Amino acid sequence: MRDGAHLTFKYPSESNIEIENHTLEIKQFYPRMLLQKLKQQNETVSDFRELVESVMIDPYYDGSVFSPTIIDIPDKRELIQCKYALPADHGKVAVKITDLLSETLMEVING
Repeated sequence: MRDGAHLTFKYPSESNIEIENHTLEIKQFYPRMLLQKLKQQNETVSDFRELVESVMIDPYYDGSVFSPTIIDIPDKRELIQCKYALPADHGKVAVKITDLLSETLMEVING
């Protein structure tokens, strides 16, 4: 007999990212798999940035090759910045966020 209590469903991460005046801002990040795991362990976090391992941004994304020029990989005692200055001539912007479980979310924003 199988016990369904330990079933894990894979849910994609979600984010709220905006670009205004050549500044990209990560307003929120929901790494659903990590949040589910924390909930099972009865742990909580007060700031979503605690769950982010890295942020990589390609301000000239061509739709196929991801070439980040802005990279934010804080050390263990720091958190990501959340606001990033983009070049004035940026085009389509790709943002890749990696959480502490190494799950990645990639968003493309038409600048």
